[in-house]
Amino acid sequence: MAFASSCDGRRAEPSAAAPTASPSPSAPPALPSAVVAPKEPSPLRVASPIVDLTVPGHPAAVVSLPNGATSRRPVVIAAHGNYGRPEWQCKAVRDLFEDHAFILCPRGIPRDDSPGPDDIRFTYESNAVLELEIDAGLRALAAAYPDYVDPGPPLYMGFSLGAIQGVAIASRRPADFPRLVLIEGGHDAWKPEVAQAFAKGGGNRVLFICSQSFCERDARWAAARLREAKISTRIVKTADVGHRYNGPVAEATRKSIPWSLEGDARFGDLLPAP
Repeated sequence: MAFASSCDGRRAEPSAAAPTASPSPSAPPALPSAVVAPKEPSPLRVASPIVDLTVPGHPAAVVSLPNGATSRRPVVIAAHGNYGRPEWQCKAVRDLFEDHAFILCPRGIPRDDSPGPDDIRFTYESNAVLELEIDAGLRALAAAYPDYVDPGPPLYMGFSLGAIQGVAIASRRPADFPRLVLIEGGHDAWKPEVAQAFAKGGGNRVLFICSQSFCERDARWAAARLREAKISTRIVKTADVGHRYNGPVAEATRKSIPWSLEGDARFGDLLPAP
């Protein structure tokens, strides 16, 4: 690292009456202090790329880790749908990002109608509760991997209920969640005043991924409101394979992710080539 310094460059004239002291021959000349460049952390090595993360005050989250990282990596929030599981969502989103990012998957609360004790399904109580869970999860992640977690705004990805809840959270805090990937949900809340607030607060772009035709119809309505507010918006429609985030929907998401990340160099080679 190079540091620039400046000084006046003028030398004060000694007073004629003031005697000048001779430097002591034994005193060594002053040397500039050494500047040591910060070292990169050693590669992050993990036994499993997907792990549970203790979140104080909230259910344990699931996290996908960027194995081998030697620098700070951005965070992706992956919020599952109603009757989903954070493990499923983290696995699907990890397939998109591999070791480029941390993926934080908030758990939510168990559903009473889960198939059984060995197959618990989850939902989110409300967007306000999910917001608290995400904030606590981000703090826990940064505390667990302090040399590797980038503190900048995460990319928010939500499926179905996770998409719906994400719109409410991002509209309150657009500077913290400026980029959204909304899969099969997250349309109805984009009233003009919500879109304007998102834009004025620092919202950047919104990607809608749809399989079903009515999802595409609703996404077009939402996109019109966002474009009126000068928010970059894109709609991607896949073959109608039902309400899902994997298969053809995941492949369409993979191809569209670079557009969502334009202008955010933290994601490195996931960005479009210049």
